[in-house]
Amino acid sequence: MISSSDIFHGKILIVDDEEPNVLLIERMLRGAGYTSIASTMDPHKVSELYRNNRYDLILLDLLMPGMDGFQVMEGLKEIEPDGYLPVLVITAEPGHKLRALQAGAKDFVSKPFELAEVLARVHNMLEARLLQKEMADHEEDNPALSNIIQRNIRKIIQVRLKAVREQSFQDRIVTVMTSFFGSMPFLYMHIVWFGVWILLNAGLVGMPPFDPFPYGILLMLVSLEVILLTTLVLISQNLLGREAARLTDLGLHTGLLTEHELTRVLQMLHAIQNKIGITNDDASNLADADLEKETKLEDVLSEIERLQLREKSVPGQG
Repeated sequence: MISSSDIFHGKILIVDDEEPNVLLIERMLRGAGYTSIASTMDPHKVSELYRNNRYDLILLDLLMPGMDGFQVMEGLKEIEPDGYLPVLVITAEPGHKLRALQAGAKDFVSKPFELAEVLARVHNMLEARLLQKEMADHEEDNPALSNIIQRNIRKIIQVRLKAVREQSFQDRIVTVMTSFFGSMPFLYMHIVWFGVWILLNAGLVGMPPFDPFPYGILLMLVSLEVILLTTLVLISQNLLGREAARLTDLGLHTGLLTEHELTRVLQMLHAIQNKIGITNDDASNLADADLEKETKLEDVLSEIERLQLREKSVPGQG
């Protein structure tokens, strides 16, 4: 099921050779709540941009110098394997509408713009496109898993990929280096390196040793390598720590929201019981009263701290 949030996060590309039109459309869309909006005034770049970003909707002007909208759609057809072009044509020529639809466009907007019409057509096209992508994405789903589990798996993967994309260039370098340094090929490379070094300096291959036992140069190089590897590991641990803290905050928020919702459900059930005259035994009523009480995070943390201090103050306790 496509939610309003999914629609407002749909990726939109505006293609128009006139900057005032681009700014006007972008201002209209952002004012309506759309968040992922890109634009270009060069129609030659549309195919490359679409290949790299797979936009959910392209707002395409037809009359552009050098390369018109019809030629742009021909280029998009070569990229889209199923032939579906998520193109909303912008035109001031009534005669171009039918030709645009025949060329693969899914809808059109007439100039001059009407805010309500543009927003309605954008919303409808994004909803249709996202539904189509969702259906295609679920064709190979495991039938043993529910749709909710499949959706959650995809959300987790999207969050992880988003975190990777948002890494800085330096963080990416550290990630690649630590991934290689912690691999078996890196270990095999050192085994070969140490073996050849010792063999060459043992005088067994007919050449004078350049680093005789106790291999002072080798020890110096290994020491420098240890410092480098230790620094990279610490940097990598800091990156993992930041990601773990972010996920911990997310888990804490989810837990608090779940506790709040369950408390409200229990209170509603208790009210329904009273309304229809269902009574429980005293022990059950006491347990229900405890569960229906709202739990505040700061109270839990304070109680944990108080008990920890009390345990430490007790003689004989570690």
